[in-house]
Amino acid sequence: MSASTSNPAPGAPVTVTVTVTGGEATGAPLGIMLLSALTSTGGMPSEEGWTITADPSGTTAYNYYQVNAYAASLAATWTMAAPATPGNYVLYAREVHGNGDTYTNTNVAGVSFVVGTPGVAPGLQVIITSPAAGEEVSGSIIVNANLIPMENISYAILRIDGVVYDNKTSSLFAWTLDTTTFSNQAHTLNVTAVNATGGVGYDELTIVVNNAGGPKELLTWMLTIGAGSVALVASIGVAIVLALMIRKKIVEGKEVK
Repeated sequence: MSASTSNPAPGAPVTVTVTVTGGEATGAPLGIMLLSALTSTGGMPSEEGWTITADPSGTTAYNYYQVNAYAASLAATWTMAAPATPGNYVLYAREVHGNGDTYTNTNVAGVSFVVGTPGVAPGLQVIITSPAAGEEVSGSIIVNANLIPMENISYAILRIDGVVYDNKTSSLFAWTLDTTTFSNQAHTLNVTAVNATGGVGYDELTIVVNNAGGPKELLTWMLTIGAGSVALVASIGVAIVLALMIRKKIVEGKEVK
């Protein structure tokens, strides 16, 4: 599951995409549904204030979408309006084959949202101080966020590409991020904070992960050092041979008495 944003303003448009991969149950249609709760009954997104404006068909606005056949993978996208009330929300996805009688699979992690005013919320501002926007990073980095004011913060969440990475309830609001666990491409960092009065603020930027050069550069360095060592040893060897030859000639040229 993925979403166009994890911090929509109240009522703002949001797209949610559910990707299904794998084999198809023979003769059974594939159905995908969006849910706002993992319960045996209910769980309709509308129950949490979400308004579906278009489902993957493009012609209707249901939380359920079905196809009779698909080739190994399928991406289904819903367009929605975020709830009008600021707060924390989660949407889940469930895949069913044959009306659920053949196979059922649920994305229990879901996609989380903090609905609130973008940027500066009443009495709360969030600023990601490092890394910088657009910065190319590799290895282990520190994600630092400055919350203004720092007092009365209920929690702060770091998200990577819309997925919750960690949640802190006290300062310092800094996270160690191992970039080698992410693909070498652009990724979105988002820090969202909520204060004791319910104010929601966030900051978001994009970094570029590039760990491809590390091992190659190390190998190049090792080969360079190795080649230099061989050249040095060869040079020393040549110098010794020349010295011995000169010494021999001197000895041979001495007058014998």
